[in-house]
Amino acid sequence: MKLRVVIDRIEDGRLAVLEIEGVPGDFVWPVEFLPGNVHDGSILDFTIEDNPQAEAAQREKVRKLREELLRRTEKGASH
Repeated sequence: MKLRVVIDRIEDGRLAVLEIEGVPGDFVWPVEFLPGNVHDGSILDFTIEDNPQAEAAQREKVRKLREELLRRTEKGASH
């Protein structure tokens, strides 16, 4: 999915107020995460894509954390 974004304004040199075509309301985004040459009125295209590999890795990380917490809980209950 591609979103067309207009930088309405930049506040305090740190935050950009964005208007996304077809989406009601404004969004605030840190300027540090935008290209360095943006300014009021800049138009950007944001692309949003699925990332199944990252999702699977995150699920595995959470699974391992749950296992570790369960082991700790069981270990603590046995003492």
